[in-house]
Amino acid sequence: MNEYKIWLAKILTIGVLVLFILPIGIGLIGAIGGVDAGPKVSVVEITGVIEDSTEILAALYRESRDKHSKAVVVRIDSPGGAVAPSEEIYSAIQRLKHEKPIVVSMGSVAASGGLYASLGASRVFANRGTQTGSIGVIMQLPNYASVADKVGVTMVTVKSGALKDTGNPFRPMTDQERVFLETTTAKVHDVFIRAVVEGRNIPEEKVRSFADGRVLLGIEAKELGLVDEFGDIYDAARAALKLAKEEIKDDQLPELVYSNKKKGAVAKFLEGVSSLSYFISSATSVMPNIFSSNVGGSIPVARYTAN
Repeated sequence: MNEYKIWLAKILTIGVLVLFILPIGIGLIGAIGGVDAGPKVSVVEITGVIEDSTEILAALYRESRDKHSKAVVVRIDSPGGAVAPSEEIYSAIQRLKHEKPIVVSMGSVAASGGLYASLGASRVFANRGTQTGSIGVIMQLPNYASVADKVGVTMVTVKSGALKDTGNPFRPMTDQERVFLETTTAKVHDVFIRAVVEGRNIPEEKVRSFADGRVLLGIEAKELGLVDEFGDIYDAARAALKLAKEEIKDDQLPELVYSNKKKGAVAKFLEGVSSLSYFISSATSVMPNIFSSNVGGSIPVARYTAN
């Protein structure tokens, strides 16, 4: 019984240290070291492949209306992703920056859909070595027709129109389908180009000269007008505070409050693996469910992604 009480006392002591004494100690160390926290700036992260915008949009709306923070920094470290979510994030940033300044801080990669999302911001910061650009659209489809012929597999398709099973991987693509997909891709590309023209105030002719899918380094992006300044996330936060007309002393650091920060090393590892595989594939392979009726058909997916 005594041994049990001793262990219980140890656990309680550790709990008190973690919850109360340790934070106080850290605060004292900061004060001694001259660290003076400045005004609060909310940070919304866009990391990894952009597949869904739900959480990012929720964070943007929440932080743009949070009275405790003076501005918002969107930290982008993404190779791009699906078209619709990238466009939704861009539109939200473009709209919400009129409620509170929103500045983008590009990390290692902010390409294609990652760049698209940044176009609506008040200002854009990057590093000289940041990989960005990749203004283009890609649609890549697997085709197993030759393999199916060799193993004797036949796909029977019943459809309501000539284009309903466009992208069917068990037969060669028709000329009509190719023209349809190329036309669709060109339309999506034009939307991307117009967003760059409007968001960055760059002449369309100039944008088209480098909107061929090429990846640009930060130093090139700044020369072309895609980026405003070089700097880290704290530089971006200072710029956001300046736009908010919020004073910050030279010896202060903006207090960054992460809204949707990823939790845990495992999550970060899985996120990194996801981004790596995305870079390797540079697209999504679309294959219909061959074991059930598919009312929607096989839908080729256009993506903003770094090549």
